[in-house]
Amino acid sequence: MSALDTWVDIHLDKSRTRHYKGTDIGQRVEELGYITLRMVKVPLPEEREEVLITNLLSETFGCLQIAGLYHMRWWIETAYGTLKDRLQMENFTGTEPILLLQDIYSTIYISNLAEDIIRDAETELAEIEKHRKHKMMVNRTLSIGILKNDLIYILLETDVQKQDKLFQQMYEDISKVIVNLIFSSKNMPDFSDKGRSNADASKIKNNVVIDDI
Repeated sequence: MSALDTWVDIHLDKSRTRHYKGTDIGQRVEELGYITLRMVKVPLPEEREEVLITNLLSETFGCLQIAGLYHMRWWIETAYGTLKDRLQMENFTGTEPILLLQDIYSTIYISNLAEDIIRDAETELAEIEKHRKHKMMVNRTLSIGILKNDLIYILLETDVQKQDKLFQQMYEDISKVIVNLIFSSKNMPDFSDKGRSNADASKIKNNVVIDDI
């Protein structure tokens, strides 16, 4: 791929479609024969580059906009990672539809509650730690662990004052599990004006990221 922004035909031969043989998807790809995708080169520090693959039209989204969208999508992927890995959303407690929905809704509730608490804690932390060179942030893995352990006691408490006290204690515990952002975000793609740090760039050569934004 020599051009910075080009469309490429991907032929759907047997080596690419054999895993879908006998399925609706397999029938569909046989009918198509090929798909056309857009490949966008994004420059990285130290004369490196990253190739993003998408189906968004170039008339609507330029190269820099594609890079910006990919950067924004990172947080969406992180959110799904939290639901699947840290909160084990797919580890269902039963097979009945009502049990599956119960697990999904409770997991999303905990995830949203955790993010609200973390956001408030990080806002306070940013003001307290504004003299630091590197930004500090709350450790999400440990915070979710604290929330999962303490939330049941808060919900079961009938005394409102005691409930508020337990919640405040949980909030303070979460506020204490902080990490330096320079270490916690070392694997996060950065297409901001500052670009990637040298440490990040040294780990990335010519990555191909397949994405359907």
